[in-house]
Amino acid sequence: MNRVSGNQKRRGFSNQTALFLIAFGYPLGLVVLASIYTEVSQNTARLSTSSQLTVVPKEQITEQTAKSVIEEWWGVRSRIFASPYDASAASESVAAGPLWTDLNKVDGPVAWLKNNNQSYTYQSTAIERVVSFDPRQADNPSIIVTVNSQDTLNGPGMHRPSSNKGNFKYIFVKEGGRWKIWNYEKV
Repeated sequence: MNRVSGNQKRRGFSNQTALFLIAFGYPLGLVVLASIYTEVSQNTARLSTSSQLTVVPKEQITEQTAKSVIEEWWGVRSRIFASPYDASAASESVAAGPLWTDLNKVDGPVAWLKNNNQSYTYQSTAIERVVSFDPRQADNPSIIVTVNSQDTLNGPGMHRPSSNKGNFKYIFVKEGGRWKIWNYEKV
């Protein structure tokens, strides 16, 4: 057996070396860790900022597009509200929303006209002016227009012309990559 003699060196740190390392190494380690944390935080902030810059905002509807969609809707009304009462003709201009539901329900206006053998003919419909236009509501932009229209309700022994002028609010939604009417109401 070998015994350790007093002349052999001990392995490890002396107390003085350990105190030196603790006194200077520990604060230095904290400084290094703090600088790494700061760098990571700044990089995360930069990544988050750059992500925000590359986000593409939702496409807003233009006033001209809104008016075009309304006119397209008006163009198919004679196919919807007259024989053969084809509510699906509205699919290019009307979204799957309240207006679509109303057109297609069992007791809706199309069914009522069909069941009573009545129909509408449209002599003219025109937007006289835009009262307001709000494209900023990305989910449901709207337009209020003054509409002047002339139509006739026809049926057995009936020919009832009417002329109407009023303000209507049209609400839009993007469906299938295209702007469509979600709903409308007289205001």
